[in-house]
Amino acid sequence: MRLKALLFGFVLAALAFGQASAQKFNLGVEAGANFANFIGSSVSASSLTGSRLGLVGGGFLELNFGTSFAIRPELLYAQKGGKDTSNNTLQLDYIEVPVLVKLSLGTPGINPGILVGPSFSFNTVAQVVNSGGGSTAINSVNTSDIGVIIGAEVDIEKFFVTGRYELGLTNVQNAVNGVSSNVQNGLITLMVGYSFI
Repeated sequence: MRLKALLFGFVLAALAFGQASAQKFNLGVEAGANFANFIGSSVSASSLTGSRLGLVGGGFLELNFGTSFAIRPELLYAQKGGKDTSNNTLQLDYIEVPVLVKLSLGTPGINPGILVGPSFSFNTVAQVVNSGGGSTAINSVNTSDIGVIIGAEVDIEKFFVTGRYELGLTNVQNAVNGVSSNVQNGLITLMVGYSFI
């Protein structure tokens, strides 16, 4: 009886493993550039008019459900922020977790598709670097940010190229003395990536 139960357990485990391996996934790395600036109604009335060129990079896990649909969580380090009219750079860096839905044509070789989904960011750096090189901390920065990403991607075998726009939904700065500033992050991201699994 124990032998039959053990054999039955092995058969179930083999079937479960077969199902899990049939569920295809990709694991890889990606890196590129952010073209970041500030958006919102308070921006036009302030001196925050320039953009910051920053780096972005990290890894991703892509869970494929068929050839045309996938869910892709990512873990990125993203440099955001902007510049003011005095050429001072406002550096706002984040650990970012996008959770994207990928819809593609499912064609072999070259496979174009679109990406859409939310992103959850956690602030790690908040400072102003002036044109002379000195820096000062930015007070009352919101420690988290929620945004929406929409973009396009082209897969070429194990490589891909992606372009995205991210719209921040959370004010960059917390309310000071009961007055909130309507300023959010906005950025265009260009990245290349490689899937090693």
